[in-house]
Amino acid sequence: MTPKHLRNPMKLASNKPHGTRMKYKGGCRCLLCRAANARYETERAKARAAGDWNGLVPVDAAREHIAQLAKDGLGRDAIGAASDIAPAVISRIKSGQSTQIRKRTEDKLLSVSKDAVSDAARVRAYPTWRQIRGLLAEGFTRAQLARRLGYESPSLQLGKKWILARNAAKVDRLYRLLMKE
Repeated sequence: MTPKHLRNPMKLASNKPHGTRMKYKGGCRCLLCRAANARYETERAKARAAGDWNGLVPVDAAREHIAQLAKDGLGRDAIGAASDIAPAVISRIKSGQSTQIRKRTEDKLLSVSKDAVSDAARVRAYPTWRQIRGLLAEGFTRAQLARRLGYESPSLQLGKKWILARNAAKVDRLYRLLMKE
């Protein structure tokens, strides 16, 4: 029985040439198609013996990791760009539509860290405000910090809970520069 989200192999195989595994999966048992399937199975057996297993695994670990990345300000597009996984797949995992994914997909998703945040992503503001408070304690004024950060206004207009990743990076660079002196 084919899952609903997968297309029927017979339809997929209808326009494939003989001698391909897809034609075999679509029901053709000619010599060329059987040979293509045997080649595929032999290569997969070698890969499995070498530790390259790409079977189905539960999505639980990937779903928890995506939720943690979301808390760190990464959206599905940023996660998708960093992992080379389609944002639609990430959405299905996050929503619970998918219950199993391939092992390689899980590995790619778990390899994404919060450092993959894009410039326009929202990140928690607390670490940035902690750095700003440190600079203020060193004697810098808010106007000086705003000017050094490149703002036209002499005030720091940053959110208290969330800020853009590009602003957090700017403050971090300034903090490292000034605290090094």
